[in-house]
Amino acid sequence: MEKKFIISIGRQLGSGGREVAKLLAQRLGVPVYDKKLLEMAAQETGLDAEIFENADEKESNPFMRGIFALKGVMSSYPLGLGSCIDGDRLFELQSDAMRHIAQKESCIIIGRCAEYVLRDHPCMHSIFITADMPDRVRRIMKHDGVDERKAAEIAEKGDKKRRAYHDYYANSGWGVAESYDLCLNSSRIGVEGCVEVILRFIESRQ
Repeated sequence: MEKKFIISIGRQLGSGGREVAKLLAQRLGVPVYDKKLLEMAAQETGLDAEIFENADEKESNPFMRGIFALKGVMSSYPLGLGSCIDGDRLFELQSDAMRHIAQKESCIIIGRCAEYVLRDHPCMHSIFITADMPDRVRRIMKHDGVDERKAAEIAEKGDKKRRAYHDYYANSGWGVAESYDLCLNSSRIGVEGCVEVILRFIESRQ
């Protein structure tokens, strides 16, 4: 592909969405951003990256938001309250990092409302990966080393968490077809099939 592009990958837990993103990145020769965005946000404030991981993809806590409004930037507090970061502030920092990345290079961004944050970017392609529950459960069982019942519980809780985070910050529904350019079921066409469809889709749009 000659033109610049940004690909966002939203996904259900256990759908193979992360694998799709990594294979896609290999085919296209571009970086994948996920946890890297937390590292970039941490560097912006000088806070420990672990603080950002604790707040990662969680909607804002109203109590902490009030504290931040009173105290201002928490990086001025190395201990105590400074060991926490408000979800709104983290989302703001991650969004800034995404915009900066989108300005300078082609890339793939996993989750973090990227399709919403970069919705006005002319080279944006938003994808959502889903899968049938039995396939999701099998992936989680293999990845986490848990039994079928626990894997199903993890899948359900993962969906609930991601939906809550996404719908708190974006004015579009998580996993809702109209929120994305392309929605794919990896149970129907496989992970590799998803990659091929996405490549053809982007080429047709360019």
